[in-house]
Amino acid sequence: MDITLNMKNPISGDSMAPVFSETILGKYEVTYYYCKKSGLLKTESPYWLQEAYEDAIADADTGLVRRNINNARILETILTGLSIENGKLLDIAGGYGLLTRLMRDKGFEFYTTDKYCQNLFAKTFEPSAHFKADALLAFEVLEHIEDPLQFISAMFEKYSTRTIIFSTLTFRDTIPSKDWWYYAFGSGQHITFYQPRTLSLLADRLGCHYHMLSSELHIISDKQISPIKRIILCNKHLQRMYSLYLRLKKKIIALAVTPAQN
Repeated sequence: MDITLNMKNPISGDSMAPVFSETILGKYEVTYYYCKKSGLLKTESPYWLQEAYEDAIADADTGLVRRNINNARILETILTGLSIENGKLLDIAGGYGLLTRLMRDKGFEFYTTDKYCQNLFAKTFEPSAHFKADALLAFEVLEHIEDPLQFISAMFEKYSTRTIIFSTLTFRDTIPSKDWWYYAFGSGQHITFYQPRTLSLLADRLGCHYHMLSSELHIISDKQISPIKRIILCNKHLQRMYSLYLRLKKKIIALAVTPAQN
């Protein structure tokens, strides 16, 4: 355990204070720091990450398939809401490539990359050199990142985009108690935790807008979202209805352009 008195917030540069310590990976005593001004909570410098990522997909991640199916359904609505449904989309931490496979099956031009994990389901759909994306996807990524500002800035520059759709579970006001499952002390992979106001500050530092769709689903983009589309995207029931409408619309268009059979 290393208690640093001058820990700095990587987003704002403000000082962070030690708030508690906990055992990581069953053996490392780690200090957690909190920034009152921005609401950011993070660990000390994560020297244990190489060991934590010996298995890129943590054993405790039993909801991986279900989560990707849900993400694919939600993304169909979000991409249309941002008017980028016909663009090139890149999952920058795509894991096994399952989400990319699901989205391509829906007709979207999706690609995947992940430096920690083997692509099993979308092997022929990885970005080439100088690949340019209309938007990036990063599901369950930012809690793994020590410096989110540097990370997103680098991804925006590398792939020539200013939009990232991502998930990370946020908290509000009070620091969660140690029984909060999202700490994932056993895996040691979750090192940074956010509040909505933290992500709003992050977007501001990137020169973008922050759109919170739920406590775990977020968009940082230079694009605005219309009030009506925001209402749809923030309501699960309206999301489902809009998704059904989009599918029906695609079928009608497909039938309209299909030559009549003799």
